[in-house]
Amino acid sequence: MRYWLPFVLGIATALLLWGCATDGIRKGPPIRRDIAVADRHKDWALVYYQSWLQQRNGDYLRLARRQMADAIKSYFSIQVRIGHSYPDFYRVDDKRLESCRYLEQIDHEALKFRVMLEDNARVGCLR
Repeated sequence: MRYWLPFVLGIATALLLWGCATDGIRKGPPIRRDIAVADRHKDWALVYYQSWLQQRNGDYLRLARRQMADAIKSYFSIQVRIGHSYPDFYRVDDKRLESCRYLEQIDHEALKFRVMLEDNARVGCLR
């Protein structure tokens, strides 16, 4: 029995370490998946904005603004989490800044055509 104790303790330790390692992988989604989600928000915002340009329905502009704001918040959150050392940092920064320009254009359209927006916050944009 004494001879099996180191073997059993070794197996138990290995299982414990393996469980901790896989638990960390399951809890935090990969950065690339988060970038894809933010990209989908941006794509939907552009679809709604194109619909706004065709039909001038204020609901489309509100939807475009909400989706673009969500994309910017997501990009900004990703940048905060990954820091400058991550290879995708500057690619995400470019997408965030481009989204901020689109958001500014959406806000300009809302003012021009007197469409009331629910939120005018520009979280994640520089100004």
